[in-house]
Amino acid sequence: RGELVSSATVTALMRRRMRSFPGRRVLLDGFPRSLENARDFVELCGPPELALHLDCEDTVLLERILARGGLTAREAKLAEEEGKDEGEATKAVRADDNIHTAISRLKNYHKHHRSTMDWLKKIKVPIVEIDCSGSKEEVWQQLMAIGRLMRPAVKLPSAAAAPTSSTASVDKSGEQSVSEDMQWIA
Repeated sequence: RGELVSSATVTALMRRRMRSFPGRRVLLDGFPRSLENARDFVELCGPPELALHLDCEDTVLLERILARGGLTAREAKLAEEEGKDEGEATKAVRADDNIHTAISRLKNYHKHHRSTMDWLKKIKVPIVEIDCSGSKEEVWQQLMAIGRLMRPAVKLPSAAAAPTSSTASVDKSGEQSVSEDMQWIA
């Protein structure tokens, strides 16, 4: 239906899940969704290291949600006009990936977004703005770059062990790799 789950429930679930990854950074996808979520999270877990703000035009978001669900906006509207039962019209579609729920989600986002971002800024949480209007691949590359920046610095061996080499390795793609310390929770 596109409505928000109670903040206490969501925050408790997030905290429980995060405990599964002690000592690791956690990326909370789509959270906080409200100022209440943000405040509850900070009270239970402390302030986040940073917040990612993925910015995109509403029309692009709607197109992506509907494409993920398998229907274009036009197909959803035609199905509605023809009076087809939502289940019948969207058999292979996630129940919540329809035009009505997507619009409800956007309304909730716009209702809560600005106050949440302002509060995070007020408590000095760094906010990284990401333009998500490009392709999925372009957005993913931006997120991966931020992930690489968030990894710990490569540890150098002690001077006695090997003064001229580092412990980093290079993978097949030529990327320097270090130990993973981040978990994505969607």
